[in-house]
Amino acid sequence: MISAASKEGKAMEESMRRKVLVINTGGTASMKHREDGMLDTVPGYLSERIACLEELGEPGMPEVAIKEYTPLIDSSHMEPDTWIKIASDIEENYEENDGFVVVMGTDTLSYAASACSFLLENLGKPVIFTGSQIPLCQPYTDCRRNILGSIILAGSGDYPEVCLFFGDKLMRACRTSKANSYNLDAFASPNLAPLATLATGIKINTAICLPQPKRRLRVQKELATGVTVIKLIPGYEDSGMHCFIKDVERLQAVVLEVYGSGGAPYHKPGLRMFVQTANERGVLVVAKSQCLTGSVLPSLYAANGSGSGVASAGDMTTEALVTKLAYLFARVKGHSRHDVCRKVRDLLLVSLRGEVSPPEVYTQQILEREPGLVMSKL
Repeated sequence: MISAASKEGKAMEESMRRKVLVINTGGTASMKHREDGMLDTVPGYLSERIACLEELGEPGMPEVAIKEYTPLIDSSHMEPDTWIKIASDIEENYEENDGFVVVMGTDTLSYAASACSFLLENLGKPVIFTGSQIPLCQPYTDCRRNILGSIILAGSGDYPEVCLFFGDKLMRACRTSKANSYNLDAFASPNLAPLATLATGIKINTAICLPQPKRRLRVQKELATGVTVIKLIPGYEDSGMHCFIKDVERLQAVVLEVYGSGGAPYHKPGLRMFVQTANERGVLVVAKSQCLTGSVLPSLYAANGSGSGVASAGDMTTEALVTKLAYLFARVKGHSRHDVCRKVRDLLLVSLRGEVSPPEVYTQQILEREPGLVMSKL
């Protein structure tokens, strides 16, 4: 016989359980074999499997609710409107939950997670993006572990920011890139250590975790789409680059993926004309290293002409850079196109969500690596 006191204690324990909302948008995790043997996303499948996970009934586990998108979305089909929808759904369910897990395809996961880190202003609860390389329906899969790990971390409430959990690492979302299409440790955080690592326990890197915000959650409901990326290659034909600036009317920013710490053939007339035309039209040009690890320091190269209207992306990932630009161009107001461009440039290396290191950090790293290097002022 169960006493009234036992029942009351159990009811109180249930009411004190932390609550986590899992938002399933689709992706590999939701796939199942069709009759012809091919894999395809199956509505309801992943949600049903998550609800049946025995581990969720263990003491200390949060109470889990599931919201599934209809139709499920392939991550390669996601656009800024989808990212805004995810952020809006978190806002709508914010007060009733202690944390959130977003399950999606991995191909553009870092883009979506980075975008949401900017859209969710003054975020005070964990929002953890995850997915899998292998569907949950397979006997050997990384899906179960990634989802359970994300739920545990989201329920802890220790990380008031947008994160990405994959394998055994919890990473700041706006520091990540998909680095491997095959291995189970598919994501890298090249310029920042993980926020936490799961082993026999949870090892938290408290020194780099963001503090609790002092204001209420606000969600930015707009992203600019006039941002594009051009990857430079040796010997490319540059004569028509400036025409690109002239022909794309709504263009607001161009990310130039340059070599190493900022090298680019600025001596070529076409590239110089491209930068000049962009400056004249109020289009921001930003130099981003093609290297996964490291940063852009144009001042290291006297031949770069870095003062000619090209901004540095610091050590941001491409995913963080393009979504930050989309966020800033939608958020920042000005009396003219050039005024907005100037304000966005001024904010580019300001850390809004921990997405970029202070210039002195990566400058010091290079000086330590190259002690004889003489640098001009950044």
